[in-house]
Amino acid sequence: MESASPSLRIRLTLGSALGLFMTGAIGASPGAAIPRWQDEFSIQSEIAWYFNLLFLGALLGIYLGSRLRRRHPWLPLALLTEGLALGLIALAPGAWGLYGAAFFLGLGVAVVNFHCNALPVELFPNRPMVVLGRVNAAFGLGAVLAPLLLLWLPWRLGYGLLALVALVTAFLLRQAPPPQNEKASSAGPRPRLLPYILLAVVAYVAVELVLSSYSSLYLLRLGYPDWLVGLLLSLFWVAFTLGRFGLAAFVARQPLERLFWLHLLALGAVFCYFIPPLAWLFPLLGFLVAPTFPTLYGFARVFVGYRAAAYLFYAGAVGGNLVPAAFATLPQEALAWGLLGVVSTMALSTHLLRRNGEAKSPVL
Repeated sequence: MESASPSLRIRLTLGSALGLFMTGAIGASPGAAIPRWQDEFSIQSEIAWYFNLLFLGALLGIYLGSRLRRRHPWLPLALLTEGLALGLIALAPGAWGLYGAAFFLGLGVAVVNFHCNALPVELFPNRPMVVLGRVNAAFGLGAVLAPLLLLWLPWRLGYGLLALVALVTAFLLRQAPPPQNEKASSAGPRPRLLPYILLAVVAYVAVELVLSSYSSLYLLRLGYPDWLVGLLLSLFWVAFTLGRFGLAAFVARQPLERLFWLHLLALGAVFCYFIPPLAWLFPLLGFLVAPTFPTLYGFARVFVGYRAAAYLFYAGAVGGNLVPAAFATLPQEALAWGLLGVVSTMALSTHLLRRNGEAKSPVL
């Protein structure tokens, strides 16, 4: 899609970045909002309905988004759905309002996430990995800013502002071109690589969500003060954003080789959890694993094909919902072992891709 005018490419790239910003913001905002929801609506374990309905909406959104033959008007409509759901949350008179909005929020987010990852790859086919990695940095920025917004402002106002950002994004992504259903690389599709890619995505998303969801509990158990735990969680997302943006060009030169070594470094960094005085180093993990999804997505597009890339989002939904739910059953002292397991799985999957002779990819 290099034939697109420069102004159109800039607008659509900015829209894609804002779409991914919204994905990160929506994923991270409940961390700040849940205590307020619990106080205002007198709910505790019932909040699980929010996440269950969000998950169901996301599954439907992935299914529909991966089958769209054109992006206009469906991509802007998905963002309008996001905005409407966020507005409903801001105006919710009771917990049932949160639950009803969650399904439509998941639906909109999944469609937006799918196409805002695909569109930059098609706009810049000669350097997709670098562009995708840098556009994906907006995800981390949303994950950093949204919780802060909800802590600084009344939560209803914060969700109302996020709804307005969704509307602006819908405007930027108007007239988006249809998906480019390009075939896999000229060497032929390699569907046997897909299980390794999906396993790595499940493990990566699980690492991201477990770190951001359970690290605070683990550090508090180790005796770290509340203010320091909050600061370290913010630094995790800052490091994640810097890794997405700063490591994009580095990883693109030798995607699987360099990603594997980053995963090995992440595996070493996990051991900071086993040494309480060093547990404060865990934000480093965010920097090291940040390029994983853009790299695997770009690799899947090139070596497996556009359609198969949809499975990465299903894998992400599994890793982001089922694995953290399983971690909830672990005693807090076992978190480090569980995290060691999922990071090891991620590194092993990348190694299996890397050692496959036919999987040696060019610069992405």
